[in-house]
Amino acid sequence: MKFYGELLVFVLLFITNFRVFFVRQARHDPLVVLAPVTFIIAALQIFAFGIDAFTVFALIIAILVLLSNFHAIFRYSENLYIDHYSPLMMFWAVLTSLLSAAGIAAIIIFAPLEMSGKTLGVSETQTRLKGNFRTGFLPAGAYSRSDAFLYEFAPEQSAETDRNYNPDERTVIFIPDKRGDTEHYKPYLQLLAQKGFTVYSADFFADDCRWLHSAEDMRILRRTAMVTRSELNPAFFDAQREFYNYNISQEISVLLSLLAEKYGDEKSYYFVCDAMGSTAIRDLAIKQKSKVRGYFFLSDVREYKTSGYGFIKQTDPLLAFFKKLDRDDAFTEAKLLAEKTNEIFLPETASNQNADGDDGEENPDDD
Repeated sequence: MKFYGELLVFVLLFITNFRVFFVRQARHDPLVVLAPVTFIIAALQIFAFGIDAFTVFALIIAILVLLSNFHAIFRYSENLYIDHYSPLMMFWAVLTSLLSAAGIAAIIIFAPLEMSGKTLGVSETQTRLKGNFRTGFLPAGAYSRSDAFLYEFAPEQSAETDRNYNPDERTVIFIPDKRGDTEHYKPYLQLLAQKGFTVYSADFFADDCRWLHSAEDMRILRRTAMVTRSELNPAFFDAQREFYNYNISQEISVLLSLLAEKYGDEKSYYFVCDAMGSTAIRDLAIKQKSKVRGYFFLSDVREYKTSGYGFIKQTDPLLAFFKKLDRDDAFTEAKLLAEKTNEIFLPETASNQNADGDDGEENPDDD
């Protein structure tokens, strides 16, 4: 949805600007209303998906277009005709048309890659929550602010060919790094669900669990701020590990409480995390051993080149480009890590699936 929204913004901006080259006679200028409409859409994109290079670029151009068309908007609102545009207006139209065309090209070149949950046989559910760590979290109303998002990735139905399938033994809690959030691990989580695991992940933005102690803690800013700090000052970022561990431990505790409402207090889980959450999970395995069936750290796999950032070769190709990483159309890393996770948590199932490609069925040659 983010990609299509950004593409729509740049296309509308291009149409708004390019219209000035087609004035042949006095007429009304109805296309000028696209300027404020596009500005509103660009602003909504930021509130919906957060601040990043594309949403900011689109908003800046939308502001320029709105300001440069202010006089034309006024004339149209007064039902006046227009027979030409001023040289200054033509200059701004050329400039913003070129910027809009560049935006369209960049959006297409760096478009994120997605896998269809329906094609994979995976259901995806997002639950909006309202609350904080002091009082707890409850489902948010339709018009309530969201302080957390709980995600569930699950197989639509168990594989009948897997004779070892037991849904109670295949529940995974995933802890994303704050430089990625759940969205940037989605390919891996989908593939893990395809293997029969029910995976839960959550992103918390409550006001009593601060990460940056500034306006950057806002949902629309945090991920970009975390990535920027990590890239520009990795030494300082690494020095915050103990503080990050405390926050993640709080999030795990709340997530366990939320899942206890569905599974009961005796339920145990597999845990998976990326770089930032490893210490918190090790501590949990010591303090609440009954809750942890096993754990796996993505950052321990040497083939995983984007530790801490998620699977940006698919979800954020622009960031991958700046980190000098090639786009991965085949989802190679996500597939590899999903397979390794399966092998570690359920080695007997993985061996069955790998035996002559029979997906767990008996090998006829065994007779």
